[in-house]
Amino acid sequence: MPLHLHFIRHGRTTAPEGVLLGATEALLSEHGRRQCAGLGPRLPKELPCLCSPMERTRQTLEELQAQSAVAGVVFDDRLREIDFGDWEMKSFAELVEQGADIDAWQEYHHFCFPGGEAIADFVTRLRSLSDEWRRQVEEERDKELLVITHGGVIRTMLCLLLGLDHKNYLLFDIGYGSWTTVVLHSGGGVLTGLNR
Repeated sequence: MPLHLHFIRHGRTTAPEGVLLGATEALLSEHGRRQCAGLGPRLPKELPCLCSPMERTRQTLEELQAQSAVAGVVFDDRLREIDFGDWEMKSFAELVEQGADIDAWQEYHHFCFPGGEAIADFVTRLRSLSDEWRRQVEEERDKELLVITHGGVIRTMLCLLLGLDHKNYLLFDIGYGSWTTVVLHSGGGVLTGLNR
C-alpha cells in the first residue's frame, strides 16, 4: 500500500529576505501565518504529522491544527534545517564580501559549512527517515502523513525519495507555505504535487 507524504514548508519568516536561515530560530511573519492559514482548508483532514521542532515549523503546525488538518504530532529532530554555521543569517553578497569560499559549496557531497553541519551528515539524517518510510510501505502501515519542515529538507528529501543524486536538490524550488506530495511505493516515489 503506498504512503502519501504531504510535505509542508513553513511560512515566510521575519528573517531578512535572501539570508541563509538554518539553525537560527525565526518566527513567522504575519504574511507567513496567513500563508499557512490559507493552506489548511485545502489539506486532507486529521492526518498524523511529523514536525521539525523549530519555532517557525511549530507556528506553522499551530495554523494547520486550527484548520483540523492534524490528528496527532511527533516532533523529529531529523527534520531540522541544515546548520549553516558561520554563514547563518548572511546573504551570498555578504559572504562574498567577507571572503567566504562559496565555490567550495559546489563540491556539495564533501562540503561542511564553516562552524556548521556537513552536508553528508544532513543527508544521512534525512536518509534514516526516508528509510523508515520505505519500511512503512512494506509493512502497509500509515496511508498518509503530513510532514512540516524546511525548504532544504524538502528539496533533499525529494531527491532521496525520487532516486536522484542529492546534489540535484536545487532542481526543486520549494515556496514558503507550500504543499508538495510524494506517493511512496515499494518501487520508489512519484511526485504528484509540487508547491500547491
